[in-house]
Formats: sequence, C-alpha cells, structure tokens
Amino acid sequence: MNPPFKNVRAPTVSSGENPPAKQKQRDARALRSYDLTMHVTLSIDELLHAAPWMDSLTDCQRGRVMAQAYETQHPARAFVARQGEAVHSWLGVADGLLKISAVSRGGKQIMFTGVPEGSWVGEGSVMKDEARRYDVIAVRSSRVIHIPMETFRWLLKESMGFCHFILRHLNERAGQCVAMAEVVRVSKPSARLAGGLCLLFNPVIYPRTVSLLNISQEEMGELVGLSRPSANAAVRQLEALRLVQAEYGMLRVLDFRGLQDHFYQGT
Repeated sequence: MNPPFKNVRAPTVSSGENPPAKQKQRDARALRSYDLTMHVTLSIDELLHAAPWMDSLTDCQRGRVMAQAYETQHPARAFVARQGEAVHSWLGVADGLLKISAVSRGGKQIMFTGVPEGSWVGEGSVMKDEARRYDVIAVRSSRVIHIPMETFRWLLKESMGFCHFILRHLNERAGQCVAMAEVVRVSKPSARLAGGLCLLFNPVIYPRTVSLLNISQEEMGELVGLSRPSANAAVRQLEALRLVQAEYGMLRVLDFRGLQDHFYQGT
C-alpha cells in the first residue's frame, strides 16, 4: 500500500491523557471561533477575510468576491450539491461538516473525503464545463459560502496568487481522495478510523484543524464508512491505546504518530 499520510502534519500535542496547558488554550480559542460561526454571529465578509487565499488578492479583487459571494444553510443529511447537476459555484464551509461521495453505476456508494469548517471544495468541477461527478452532503447542520463560477474563473485569470493556491489545492485534494480510498478498504474498524483521523491533518485543505477536532465519533465513523456502533467501538479501542480521547461531541488526538502506526498495523 502506498503511504497515504505523506502530506499530513501532526498537531502540536504530546501523547498521553492530558494535553499541555498551552495546547488546551489554543484549542479553546479555535473552538470559540467555531462556536461563533455556529451561532451565525460572523458575517460572510468576516468569514471570507479568514480564508487563506484572500491574502493573494488585490483590494479590488477582494471587493468583487465579497460583493458576489453568497451563503446557504443546510440541515443534517441534506444535499448541498448533487451528482449529475450543473455546477454553479465554489464551496467553502463556514460552519458544519460536509462529505463528498458518489454512487457508482452498480449502485455502490463511494466515499471521497470529508470537508470540515474552514475548508473549500469543488474547484475542479467549477473549472470544467461538465455535470458534477459527486454529491456534497451535510453531515451535520452546515453553513456554506458560495463563490459564483464566473467570479472564480475571473480570479483564475486575474490573480496569479489565487491560481497558484488553486493548483496546490487541486493537487492536495487529489492525493486526499486516493488516500481515503485506501483507508476505507481497511477492514479493521479502529485502523480505518485512525486512518481517517490522520487525513484531517492536511494544512493545505484543512487549515483550521487542531488536536481537538470539532467532530463527533459518529460523524467520523460516517466519513470512513462505519456504522455508529462500529465507530463507537473503534473509538473505545483507540482510547484504550491512549491515541485519542472522546469529549462531548468532539475527538482529541493524543498521539498522532501512534494513530498512523495503528492504521498501518491494521492493513
């Protein structure tokens, strides 16, 4: 098996049950930011200003993005975009959690990746004049920012920095999908969950990820194709190994390298 974790980055937290005080403070600040977006107290302009690619734009370009961007809200299990539909916008997750999947001709669901808060997805589809090849589904209640196709394509022509960001993003996303395909083929539930957790630590496509993940064990299980009972049992096994710690609606990574090792041992 090719190594699926070559582009991931370990969170700055040591192994063991109790993370350092400074790490807890960083996690708390990140979660306060999440909590603000969950209560829709941040405007779309404020959320866009936090996007890493905005730094590459001129004031004029940023102004056009903010004038033309819009947002939608989706309940859990709702489709944000459907396979086979025309593509109209580039998608950013302001709050919530999305999953990218498709249904094969044989009727089998194929899981590509999860998209947590602060991440963007769908740039490849916006660049091509073809129907969307996958479903975008809200795992939990989610708030999504849309950059219209015309604006996105204009930025590609007008901003070299934005173009470089998109090329790197496309490359990382392609690698992520290949890695996820390897992860979901693993039969051992705890190893599969460990692999899925490691894939969330890619700083290019998941810039907000910290050691305390704003994701429940059931949601993490859904991202890697595990039932709720299997996901809960897998988390208990990882807790027993002191690799993760389940908190209310969240998962804390205690030993990132240990998670990688556990994944490889289960393959």
